[in-house]
Amino acid sequence: MNECPICRREVPEAYLEKHHLVPRAKQGKDTVFLCCDCGDQLHKLFTNKELEKELNELAKLLANEKVRKWVKWIRKQKSFGFCMKSKKRK
Repeated sequence: MNECPICRREVPEAYLEKHHLVPRAKQGKDTVFLCCDCGDQLHKLFTNKELEKELNELAKLLANEKVRKWVKWIRKQKSFGFCMKSKKRK
């Protein structure tokens, strides 16, 4: 198991995904592995422009109030996959 750097939960490998700190649409190259729940939530909370200009580092994401509220909630959850993606988990 791996730990998500956002929510700090132990995550089964099937629920990890590569997240670009600066969105690929904005030519981002640096990536981190997040649980699918956190990765999806970041894109629900913020626009690509916000992620590119203001939240382009892990420390900046962790300091954001919206992200802290999300983490407080998601850490209480016992399962993964709240993201409800249609892609099949391996």
